[in-house]
Amino acid sequence: MVGLSFALTVALTPQKVIFDCDIADDIDDTYAMALLTRVPNIKILGVTTVFGDTAGRAKVAAKLLQSFDRGDIPIYPGRSSAVPHRPQFEWAKEFSAKSIKPEPAIDFMKREIERSPGQITIIAVGPLTNVSDLITKYPEVKTKIGKIVIMGGSFYVGYNNQAPASGEWNIYCDTKAAQTVFDSGVSVTAAGLDVTTMMQFDDSMQTKLTAYNTKGTSAIAELKQLWGAKDTPTLYDPVAVAYGTRFKFSTEEKVHLTVDEKGVTHITPGSPSVTILVKPQRKEFLEWYEAMFAPKGSAEYRLAIAKRQAN
Repeated sequence: MVGLSFALTVALTPQKVIFDCDIADDIDDTYAMALLTRVPNIKILGVTTVFGDTAGRAKVAAKLLQSFDRGDIPIYPGRSSAVPHRPQFEWAKEFSAKSIKPEPAIDFMKREIERSPGQITIIAVGPLTNVSDLITKYPEVKTKIGKIVIMGGSFYVGYNNQAPASGEWNIYCDTKAAQTVFDSGVSVTAAGLDVTTMMQFDDSMQTKLTAYNTKGTSAIAELKQLWGAKDTPTLYDPVAVAYGTRFKFSTEEKVHLTVDEKGVTHITPGSPSVTILVKPQRKEFLEWYEAMFAPKGSAEYRLAIAKRQAN
């Protein structure tokens, strides 16, 4: 009975997550953040924005979260840099929300990690600037981070899903930060191009998602229209969110990684430092993703969440 009680307690304890993203560039951040709001039994401690106009990104994140009735989630802009705006920024240009906080992203991350040592998963789906800044400025938190799951890297294939590996955008945008994170000693798992570049969310899938006709799915459709009305999204970032919240559609390899100046991640001799994901289950993942937006009482949604693993 004691063992059963302990198992139930673990199962009912919400997983604590910090979501670090560069929303408003490629559309996959939007699909990833939307997915995160649909996963049951997680506590989203906050969203941090990275790369370029992080304050503008925070507005887009806040408006999207409000569309999914999650305006309670705080958002912390990270260190900004000069990067041109994309059309999605216009969607939230005049938007304001109390959920956007003035506290720097890495200070928020440090505070939450020290409050819950070993319990927090950082899901980082943009350049790794914020995560690198965190562990560089506050190295004492490295032993207190539960794990880091990133969308980043290219290990065996490139964007065309063929060998050889190529430079991947998130790594390329801050190669130094990526190497810092890979060498940090923190548990890092990378969902790279090997398990993401084939995840095209085609027209039929988009139509079915929009047909749910919620404020959230309508917001996704609006942002997708601004990103590229006739273009097909690739769900790079949602793969990392799925894995980070214990929905696994691939297998794992432990490797040692180095990053070159072109943003290419090389598997090199050395003690394994990073877990990479390989052998994706494309059809299963895409069907699961769409089902996660079905009404929460539906059989489709219940079957989707049943795929979540215990740890």
